[in-house]
This record gives sequence, C-alpha cells and structure tokens, in this order.
Amino acid sequence: MSDKQESGKAELFKSGTRSVMRAIARDKELDVTFSDAQPPTGQIGSLTRPRLPMPDPTMPPETTRLVRGCADTYAVKLAYHDPSLHRRNAQADLQAQAALDALEQARCDALGGLRMPGVMKNLDAVLEEKSRRRGFADITQRESVSMADALHIVARAELTQTPPPPAAQKVYALWKPWLDERLIKGGFEKLKTALENQDAFAALARDLLRELSLPIGDDKTDPDKEGELPPEDGDKKAGEDGEEEQETGNPEDNPGGQDGEPSARQQDGGFDMGLEDMLGDLEGEEEDYEYAPLPGRGEDFIEGPNGRYTVYTTQFDETVDASDLADPDELRRLRAMLDKKIAGYNALITKLANRLQRKLMAKQRRSWQFDLEEGTLDASRLARMIANPNIPLTFKQEKEMPFRDTILTILIDNSGSMRGRPIAIAAMTADIIAQTLERCNLKTEILGFTTRAWKGGKSRDLWIENGGPEYPGRLNDLRHIVYKSAGAPMRRCRKNLGLMLKEGILKENIDGEALVWAYNRLARRPEERKILMVISDGAPVDDSTLSVNPSNILEMDLRNVIRWIEARSDVELNAIGIGHDVTRYYQKAITIADADELAQALTTQLSDIFDQH
Repeated sequence: MSDKQESGKAELFKSGTRSVMRAIARDKELDVTFSDAQPPTGQIGSLTRPRLPMPDPTMPPETTRLVRGCADTYAVKLAYHDPSLHRRNAQADLQAQAALDALEQARCDALGGLRMPGVMKNLDAVLEEKSRRRGFADITQRESVSMADALHIVARAELTQTPPPPAAQKVYALWKPWLDERLIKGGFEKLKTALENQDAFAALARDLLRELSLPIGDDKTDPDKEGELPPEDGDKKAGEDGEEEQETGNPEDNPGGQDGEPSARQQDGGFDMGLEDMLGDLEGEEEDYEYAPLPGRGEDFIEGPNGRYTVYTTQFDETVDASDLADPDELRRLRAMLDKKIAGYNALITKLANRLQRKLMAKQRRSWQFDLEEGTLDASRLARMIANPNIPLTFKQEKEMPFRDTILTILIDNSGSMRGRPIAIAAMTADIIAQTLERCNLKTEILGFTTRAWKGGKSRDLWIENGGPEYPGRLNDLRHIVYKSAGAPMRRCRKNLGLMLKEGILKENIDGEALVWAYNRLARRPEERKILMVISDGAPVDDSTLSVNPSNILEMDLRNVIRWIEARSDVELNAIGIGHDVTRYYQKAITIADADELAQALTTQLSDIFDQH
C-alpha cells in the first residue's frame, strides 16, 4: 500500500472514530484531536476537547483497537459523568479523591460496557495495555499496586461481572480477597444497584472508602470555595498553550497533567494521577504522568509515610511545544543569538557530524557478493581468466546491508546551572546531530526538562493552602519542552532551540520524572531500535521538594527509573555529564569536564553506539 493510500485509510479511521465518539457522548459538536504524544492507555484529559492517540498509518488491528478503546473511555465518561456533581463530592485527601475518581471511572466503564458489548472489548484492550505497561502482570505483592488502580480493576470486574483482562488479573487476585475482608458484605453489589445514579453511587462509594479507612469527609465540598481542593482532571482547561491537532506528528500541550510521562506520578498511588503509570509509557504529552510510566518503582525511595515516590499534585504540570513559549519573532531573535554564541564551534561540530554521517552511511551502503553465475562482470579477475582461458567468467552483485530502523531522543537538562555556554553548546550540538541523522534517514527528537517556577510555584501554594501536610512528595510545577518531535523535519524546528537562551526558562531539574516522560514517548515509537541520550550537568535538584521531604527523594527516584529502563526495557539509555559524574547513575555514560567537549563526546558516543550494531 502506498503512503498516500495509508494516509487516506488513517484519515478515514480518524473520521469514523470521531463520529462514534460524538454519537456515544451525544454531542455533535465534540472537538476530538489526535496526537502522537497521547499514550493508548485511556487517560482522561480535557472533557471539552478529548485527545486520542494518533493511529498507526499502517492500521494494524491491535493498535486501532487501542485507539478505539481510548475513544470509548472518553465517550462513556462524557455520556454518563456529571463533572459538577463529581466536584461536589470531592475530598480533601488526595488518596481518597483518587479512589473516588477510580470508582467513578469504573461506573462509567460498566455502563458503557454493559450497554454496548463492542465498547467493552475496546475498554478491555485499553485496560490490558495500561496494566501491561505498569507491570501489573508481574506483581507478587498487593502493595505494588496503588489502591486507586486496584479499586478501578476490581470494581469494574464486579460491576460488569466479567473477568479483568489477563494483565490485570493478578491485581484482581491479590486485592479482591483483601477488599472482601474489609468491606461489609455486598459492598460492590450495593454499588451495582446505583450505576444509573451518579450521586447515589458517589454516596455508596464514600461509604465503601470509609470501610477501607480512608479519610472521607461527611460534608460535600463547596465548589465555590477556590483553592480547597485540586479541580477534577476532566474539568481542567487543557491545551491552552497550543492544543492544535497534531496530524503531522508534532506533540500537543497537555497542561494540567493530562501526559506521558505521561501523566505524572499518582498522588499517593492515586488513579491516573502520577508517575506511577510508568512504562511507556510512557508523558508525553502533558506528561502529566497519566500516561503509563514504568512499573517497578521500588518501595525503598522515600523514608516518608508511604515509603514511595509521590507527587503532591500534577494539575500545574505542563508539556509544551517550544514554539508556544515565545512568539515567532522572539524565537528568530533567540536563534540568531544562539548562532552568534557558538559561531566559533560550528566548524568543529560540523566536522564531527560529517565524520559520524560517513560512518552511518557506510553502514547503509551496499556490499558485494562475488563468485556468482550472473550479474556484473568481476573485472578484478579478468587477468586470471586471460592467463588461463579454462577459468570461467565470474560475476558480482550488490546487496543491501541491513540497517535497523532507529530513533534517537536527546533529553537536555534545562536547569539554571546550564545557563550560558553549556546550554548554548548543548542546543547547537543537538541541532547538528539531528540534521546529520536526518540525512541518514534516522528519526530524532529533542526534548528539554525544567520547572515552571522557582521555589515550588502553584503546587507549593496549594500545599500551603491545604495546611502543609507532611511528606507531600514532589512539590513543584513541571515543565517538559518539546523542541523537536520525531515526526517534524529539522528545518522547521531549528529556531525552537533558541528558546534555551530565553531568560527565565531554565529553572529547577527533576530528572526522574523527565526521564519517565522521555522514555514513554520513545517506547511508543514504532522504530526497531530506540536510543535515549541524556545531557545533564548535575543531580536532580528542586528546593521546594527537598525542603519538605527526605533529602534523597529525587536522587533515589532517578536511580530507580534508570534501573528500570536499563534492566527491563528495550530502550538503550546513555548519558553525558557536564562537569558531573553521571557514571554513578547510568551504566552507559561518560563525563566531560567542560561544555566545550560536548560536541566531540556526543558524536563519539553515538559513533560507538552504532558501531555496536
């Protein structure tokens, strides 16, 4: 099938998916978008403008089913869920709120699945994918899964009287007996009687959570009082900074934590609220971390009450395209400033890049097969044949050398300590490397990570308003920046790299969650070989988080994420430390003393990586 035919088939599928969503949601004007950044794990972002994963142009059945499942997850929530009523039942305790969110989603899934068997199959496919990405199929202990995730899986199975999909069955088997011991007999049966009435269901859900010793308030929250509770994810105004449909492969915003990485970590194990989702999945793009991050975050990171890495809130996090953080004229000015700053390094970087290109092209060029009976005459053996006419003519033919389809993600630390020459050289090096690999038909993406504010931003303000609970976990507003997506040509993205020089962009660095986000974006890619290159100049630092948590919370989470990627994924993880020994974190890493060495270090390391294959 030609590229044009594949594109037409994908467009027809997207059009049909939109129509089905609008029909189920009973909203003819529903604005549905598609994005490469959205993971196929059923995360709910903006209910006013749903965002679905971009379908694969080749339309394999397993991935189209996942896109349909994500569409159906949104559609049943739109059809059966009243956001204002849900807000009135909101809880101040984050874990309790996450559990209520999970039970409400299970109610919507059950209503849609019971009324439409085809929808149930699609929802099962999404839950299977989500469970697989989070590693639920391999768990051996109940504590490896948050209560919210467990309640969603168990309640969904009980409300529909159907078994959970295979990857979620261990969760059901470990949690169902534990829940039965603590719930009054018929706990889920009572919920089933109120499926059609959201308010009655919420009242029964609160009773159920009280039996599980969660702090549930007796009075409903006054929705007019601002700042008491984080707003529901579905009501957040997502994508304000550029929610254009990403039909060309460029990622969209998803402010408020609805991507990759994402998705951010779950709040105390909250349902779809955090980094707990990790595999991935992997965000993008508001890597609110509701996308599926890596499973296997150990229980040994924080000496806090839950013994795990947590996130206080993800509602102020954002994953944003670089072009949305500055107007076009400013980007052009910053790009010119970048070019001027590293003018003296252009010749060296270009020379190194050309050397890398020659090496890669040599691997892609053809080799010769000799001693064949047909093909091109092998002139090197003519003298022998002239000397001895009895020797027959021999021929040769060219053959294609196998070269694995490859993608490289360059993740650049955008912390304040990189300001000046280090960030300028990092930007230019990434620029030249991306252009080099593009000439070799290899995909690249360039990402950056920082925070939206110093000293905690709106996350810390909310924490203070809520009384400053102990051990809140990560307490700052993440900003993950897409400078170049894998599907965008470098000529369109060059000016974006100038953003790294903009005053006020470089702030704190929370490496673990950034790595989750970048990994999840990469894991969703179809390429056969996936390489993630991290450029950083120090350990993770965020004053707001470290001031109210154990001092090793960020570093231990980074170690855990790295350990998971290196041991359990097919993504090749490499790192370059600028004046900072990253070899104590990464198995494959080098440390350079000065930013001036970055270009040579990066090209050398890439050359070594490709030499391995």
